[in-house]
Amino acid sequence: MSIIFGLLLLGMGVFGLFQGLRMLWGLPAALSQTIGVRLAAHRWPAAPGTIIGAEVRVAPGSDEEPFYDAVVRYAYTVQGQKYEGAQNDLTFVSNNQKAAQAIVAHYKVGSSVPVYYDPQAPQRALIDRSIRPHHLVGLLLASLLFPLLVAGGLLAILTGLAMLAAPGPPPPD
Repeated sequence: MSIIFGLLLLGMGVFGLFQGLRMLWGLPAALSQTIGVRLAAHRWPAAPGTIIGAEVRVAPGSDEEPFYDAVVRYAYTVQGQKYEGAQNDLTFVSNNQKAAQAIVAHYKVGSSVPVYYDPQAPQRALIDRSIRPHHLVGLLLASLLFPLLVAGGLLAILTGLAMLAAPGPPPPD
């Protein structure tokens, strides 16, 4: 029985370690980049822009429970050069279609908006530079939860290996 339990712990540990490392690899970096860009955008100049499209899209790979993104496209001009951009990180709860539709309704095609652009790379721009609570909560969870998942995976692997390496009961006489 201890061999089965050891193998089970070993498998769970490998799975937990793999998932934790996979999530640690990209999510905190993406969230900190999102927050970093939004913080930097508070120092960027604004150009007048026009909404050229706003739609709710179903995120790829969300077959079981659909996730919705509000995607807003805009056009703006900086020093005579025309640019187009899109912002798709405006939705707070991705599985809430009504929330995504409300965001799209806020950005009517043809309406004017300020576009905050990076003066060093004007093609990099935002129409919403606010940092929302879900950005910070996501970063906090990613920074705390995923390392715990990795540590738990390692502990399960070591415990499973120790159980498998332990001598079994003595043979009957």
